[in-house]
Amino acid sequence: MPRGISPEHIVQRDTMLNVAADTFAQLGYPSATMAEIARRCGVSKSLLYHYYPSKDAMLFDMSSSYMRKLRELVGSVAPLKLSAKEALAETVRRFVVEYEHSRTRHVVLLNDVKFLPPQQRDEVLDLERQVVQRFADLVGNTYSIDGERAKVLTMCVFGMINWTFTWLKPGGSISYPQFAETVVGLLETGLNGGAERLQQFSTIHRT
Repeated sequence: MPRGISPEHIVQRDTMLNVAADTFAQLGYPSATMAEIARRCGVSKSLLYHYYPSKDAMLFDMSSSYMRKLRELVGSVAPLKLSAKEALAETVRRFVVEYEHSRTRHVVLLNDVKFLPPQQRDEVLDLERQVVQRFADLVGNTYSIDGERAKVLTMCVFGMINWTFTWLKPGGSISYPQFAETVVGLLETGLNGGAERLQQFSTIHRT
């Protein structure tokens, strides 16, 4: 029987992908080289090529695996049997927390998927559409709307949370969980709700 992939192989590959994501986010995909990624990983180029035959292969693997993770994240709330309103709130929280821990992969997803070969780019974009549709289903269930209207509201939510990497820094004065509660407040009762949640969260974490 053929042997499966060893845990050591998976760890090594994931480490390389994390370093590659940092490199792509910092230098930009066109300027990043396999030689630079290998140097930052502390391995030889030949070992890097053993895991990934090209820079495109690394970009595709990190982008597609990240999108699959987000897709799973949308579905992870369903077993909790929450109300539609609280299911949407919990999904927002989980997305924001994931963004905190996957900041550079998120930057790469937003900026660099366009550099993939057409077939791979289409596969990542299809995963993206699946995430949007699943999120839109949650929005539709919460506000009793469907179709394009649910997608419009979904894109409004993503507009609030997808660009946090540009201004919300880990360890800053506002934490990612605190920001998530602010977004939930905005969704539930508008700006007043967002301000109230922000204040409540700040008070709780000062005591």
